[in-house]
Amino acid sequence: MTDQANSLVSFDTVYSADSTEFCPFQNHNSYLACGTYQLTDETNDQDARVRKGKLYLFDVDANDIALVQKQVIDMPAILDMKWCHSLIDGEQVLGVADSIGGLTFYALRDDSDNSSSLTQTQHIQVSEDSSNLCLSLDWSTRRFPSASSPQCVVSHSNGDLSLVEASETDWQVSEAWHAHDLEAWIAAFDYWDPHRIYSGADDMLFKGWDTRVGLETPIFSNRRHEMGVTTMQCNPHREHILATGSYDEHVYLWDTRAIRQPLAKVHTDGGGIWRLKWHPTNPTCLLSASMHAGAFVIDTEKLAISTRFLDHQSMAYGADWFYASSNEKENDLVASCSFYDHIMHLWKPTTSV
Repeated sequence: MTDQANSLVSFDTVYSADSTEFCPFQNHNSYLACGTYQLTDETNDQDARVRKGKLYLFDVDANDIALVQKQVIDMPAILDMKWCHSLIDGEQVLGVADSIGGLTFYALRDDSDNSSSLTQTQHIQVSEDSSNLCLSLDWSTRRFPSASSPQCVVSHSNGDLSLVEASETDWQVSEAWHAHDLEAWIAAFDYWDPHRIYSGADDMLFKGWDTRVGLETPIFSNRRHEMGVTTMQCNPHREHILATGSYDEHVYLWDTRAIRQPLAKVHTDGGGIWRLKWHPTNPTCLLSASMHAGAFVIDTEKLAISTRFLDHQSMAYGADWFYASSNEKENDLVASCSFYDHIMHLWKPTTSV
């Protein structure tokens, strides 16, 4: 029988919460960002309803499980965000994808009172059409943080993908291509070979792209999932292993060298899957934000759910692991958030991973 975890502390985000991200750098690993999305009754110049967001920054005490709000930034609605695992111009940077086609970078800078806060350093209008939402982003340097020039891939609501990288003076879109005919919910780098990019969309297709051979056609197109493909992440610990998730409630594990058939699958009964995150150190442990079903810790060796978190009263859209220091012995900590009840929870798996 699968164990059930309980909430240790929670926070009302006011707007609907859809993304949580712990800072991966050891000197700031107590910092947690949470992004929100709210469709308001206000209208813009095109008579479309305005989407607003708030970006929260918290300082988390992983031992006493205390959650201290440090900062809140008003901005367009947030669809996804990721910390870059390499320094950018010497700084730790959070990338945020928004509802008006923009990508914003925030640097985590130390303040005079021995705390830290986010400062906007760059805004890139990835899509000229402000009604074209940026739905997801991923950084190229998870496996090789010393890489000299990190890239960021962004997926869009019109099915396009965009590759963003630094020029001599600023960041700009270096490549943009039409990848899917419906919403491209997710795009992700192969962390072991950043020339390879994977994408998934509402057309049920999971595709691969290689920047070395051109982006006119994919290097593969797979339709194993039975509903829209919403999430994927390359395993940062084991080469060639990729996890994908879908509205069809299944997590598939793939060997990227033989993409026709999945290696295995796990069912999270009761809700589609929105985000997948591999554990920071355990190569067989996978975290899932599974919408109506809650959040889960999946043992990919046993192909079984080891912990369920069911305290969310709405769709669980965001989840992430705390990046413990190597000399810390506290148990694993997870932050997850849900949409219509606008709540973020901190909890721990019931068994050590």
